[in-house]
Amino acid sequence: MARRMKIVTVCGCGLGSSLLAKVSIEKIAREYGIKTAIVAADAGTAKGHECDVIVAQDHLAPRVGEIPGTPVLAVKSFIDNDELRKLLGPYFEEFVKKYGTS
Repeated sequence: MARRMKIVTVCGCGLGSSLLAKVSIEKIAREYGIKTAIVAADAGTAKGHECDVIVAQDHLAPRVGEIPGTPVLAVKSFIDNDELRKLLGPYFEEFVKKYGTS
């Protein structure tokens, strides 16, 4: 069984726009042949999740802070698929090189 890419999406409360981001990111990941395990969180709890990458609204990324070995990506709009694709594309490509597709 192929490994799922673990992603945390971060918005103010971890309930609204981060869930919208989850749907968009899953769709983009499928374009790369990747299955994901995505958790929606707020900035305070994001660090508590073991993941490959954290995608946070740009104004919240500094609150998430730095996490050794886990990139924290700042995004302006969770509903802009082009922005998400541009931001996450290199990480998806690296994941495919390392683990293959699902």
